[in-house]
Amino acid sequence: MCSVEEIASCQLSFIPIQSESYLEDIDTVLHVITASGLEYNVGEMSTIIKGNKARILNLIDDIYERMSVKCSFVIDIRLSNTCGCAR
Repeated sequence: MCSVEEIASCQLSFIPIQSESYLEDIDTVLHVITASGLEYNVGEMSTIIKGNKARILNLIDDIYERMSVKCSFVIDIRLSNTCGCAR
């Protein structure tokens, strides 16, 4: 098993609750994820992100701070130190 500091895997779903344009808000979050430089895979219900734990946690904080001024939302996050790690 690899060290958590080396790689972590995160499943993230961003759900706008009160939004003027929920599709634009989701696109903004996807842009923030893309700009992070982390490995990611967008699915129909969530996005899987892999990389350094600290960078993933910084990304989550960045999404929260940027979106908190735009809309009300829920972020559903699952973070693992084993999923996706090479053994």
